Amino acid sequence: MLALPIVEETDRLLKEGKLSQRQIAEHLQISRGTVSAIARGRRALFGRALEADKMDSDPLLPAGRCPSCGFLVHMPCLICRTREYRHGRRVLAAMGAVRTHGASPSRRPPVRRRQRRCHARVA
Repeated sequence: MLALPIVEETDRLLKEGKLSQRQIAEHLQISRGTVSAIARGRRALFGRALEADKMDSDPLLPAGRCPSCGFLVHMPCLICRTREYRHGRRVLAAMGAVRTHGASPSRRPPVRRRQRRCHARVA
């Protein structure tokens, strides 16, 4: 979803009429389809609030080395967070507390009665 200031700026530039839709799209780094939808009224003037734009890390600050993994990242390190999450899921799955999605590779789901009849006809 686009940020609200970008949507409002797009609308303002369209109403001004000095730039083409392609130039507006290049200037604001959005798609031409989005600019076209705003111009035709197919897209309402809504977007993310400024508070939603803020992330955990500030991309304007220089990246630094993570003390845990050594990657050059903006802190907090999402790589370490992901690894911790996956490790926790594996531990819980080993304990049987978490049900994994789909069947495990070693165990196939049971074949239903109708499927058995279809397989018997083919064979």
